[in-house]
Amino acid sequence: MELTDSHLEILRAIQSDATLTLEELAEKTSISHTTLWRRLKELEAGGVIRNRVTVLNPEAVGMSVCAFVYVNIVAHDSKQRRAFEKLVETTPEIMQCFSITGPNDYILNIRVGDIKAYEALLMDRILAHPSVASASSNITLREHKFTTTLPI
Repeated sequence: MELTDSHLEILRAIQSDATLTLEELAEKTSISHTTLWRRLKELEAGGVIRNRVTVLNPEAVGMSVCAFVYVNIVAHDSKQRRAFEKLVETTPEIMQCFSITGPNDYILNIRVGDIKAYEALLMDRILAHPSVASASSNITLREHKFTTTLPI
């Protein structure tokens, strides 16, 4: 999908506030309601807008421990990759997963309530999984920047 200036304007507006009503968004972007609704549907159908969410403060909801876990899988065949990725998809504490270059196969961003919960997740779910050969991790001390806004 080719993004026009009007598409980008809509995306900038909803990235900063996904709660805007159609009327507020139309006013903010100077686009008619009908055109705006059609462009939003195009952006959704084209996969540009994945979903609209509310971003929570992890500390406020008791998820204060953030860890980055580097994972190596036992083999790089499709069966092992699919098995590991299924583990990732079915583990809600894993917020993000990327396959990466370098000495590790994947990096996970994990959120849990405390170190005990992190240890249980690491030992009982991640390291115990048959597709995982090894894992190492870093626990964050403090978050200095967090954004979900893409610089478009």
